Amino acid sequence: MTMSVLFLAHAFNVQLTIWHQLSVLFVMLFTSKGAAGVTGGGFIALAATLPVVDAVPVAGIALLLGVDRFMTEIRAATNLTSNIIATLVVGRWAGGIDTPTAKAEMSTGFTEIIAVSDEGTGHTA
Repeated sequence: MTMSVLFLAHAFNVQLTIWHQLSVLFVMLFTSKGAAGVTGGGFIALAATLPVVDAVPVAGIALLLGVDRFMTEIRAATNLTSNIIATLVVGRWAGGIDTPTAKAEMSTGFTEIIAVSDEGTGHTA
């Protein structure tokens, strides 16, 4: 979302000082919490953040309407990736990861197990 503000500033030919950029980053740290979990939440957070930088017109959000869907997908993928990495880092730091088992699982890849029901009883084996 911070990149969106920089894009809008560039689109409107507005020179942002380092203090403008840092203030946007600081405000985004607070307004973007939970935006990845709600469809369109990042767009609302961006609309709430633009008034912080008086140099970028809030009406510029209309330029981002067409790509907001793609931006939401990228935010969700980034959120998922960072959660996976953080889980692995904390697990490794706390000693909760069984490294040989993890390597064995990663080397075999994904294998799907299909449950087969017992002849018409509805129970799975």
